[in-house]
Amino acid sequence: MGRDSMLQDEPWPSAPPTRPPHSTSFCSPCRRVGKTLVSRLLTEFYVVNDRPVAAFDLADEGPQLADYLPDITTIAHISDTRGQMAFFDRLIADDVGAKIVDLSHRVFAKFFTVEQEIRFFDEARHRSIEPLILFIIDPDPKSAKAYAALRHQLSQASLLPVRNQIGAAPLPAGGAVAKADITPTSLDIPLLGLPLRTLLDRRSFSFSRLKRTSPADLPVSPQDELSRWVEHVFSQFRVLELLLGCA
Repeated sequence: MGRDSMLQDEPWPSAPPTRPPHSTSFCSPCRRVGKTLVSRLLTEFYVVNDRPVAAFDLADEGPQLADYLPDITTIAHISDTRGQMAFFDRLIADDVGAKIVDLSHRVFAKFFTVEQEIRFFDEARHRSIEPLILFIIDPDPKSAKAYAALRHQLSQASLLPVRNQIGAAPLPAGGAVAKADITPTSLDIPLLGLPLRTLLDRRSFSFSRLKRTSPADLPVSPQDELSRWVEHVFSQFRVLELLLGCA
């Protein structure tokens, strides 16, 4: 049996078939911690499962989320009132599907300042939208400080740290989540060898296409490693959805 057939026969973790809409933002006050990679993974988790998803790119360094997923990603900005209104209105729009936000480290503080001013998470909850903040942790002291501030600040959104082991970042002390009674303590992005990490950086690479066919220049053994890596991450996304009550 060819490796393409083996890939197609392996069931990848599926998302729950029904759920209320929710908004997930990936953030960190630090640069180059893997926000865009994890945003891509979650966005394509929905694509693989044929579920509606809209992605928003608030990054300002390339390659951006829009470079990898241009068909489902909207480039947005919150530098002025007009941009803020357009962006937050789209997040809270009364439609079906997940909303994924890749948040630049440069607009990290601005995003949460505006959110507090307009009480966006309160309004989202009022509309039965589940706000979730996935915080990419990093050894930089300002990362731990920002994470602690968000834990204190956020009452209407779930906050979950993400251990990006590709960057080998430790979990900040006391790193529980806002809904510690029902959610995991973190999401884990496993280590991945440099050749495969280089493959993921290609703008032509797609996690959802990986399910259907393997890259022509990738040997069988690395292909299997990559498939297991994606399956592990997708399984965590599914568990998180279930535990947040999104099913």
